Amino acid sequence: MPQSREANVPVTEDVIREALREEIVRVKQGAVALADVQDHLPLFDVNEDDAENLGLDSLDALELAVAIEERLSVQLPNDLDFKEVPTIEHLVAYIARLSQRDGAGVP
Repeated sequence: MPQSREANVPVTEDVIREALREEIVRVKQGAVALADVQDHLPLFDVNEDDAENLGLDSLDALELAVAIEERLSVQLPNDLDFKEVPTIEHLVAYIARLSQRDGAGVP
């Protein structure tokens, strides 16, 4: 099982979720509070009428991907399309599947 770089903590779905939430707050430089980073909200503003989203842009997504790779010791594909993983919920499941595919397994 892969270990996060934080005190060799196993990379579980809960660890992935918490890392994503914290990194989104860091990437947004405090423009969004941790309490407001909900799993079901869209990462990006995909619909101008939808005011509820986390407000990431393409540069934020790149910074988030690099931070998650470093923090969780996972390798995300260079061609990751965030449209396929539009929420934290989807991204957690994606990273968990990626880890399982690589033979590591995520409980």
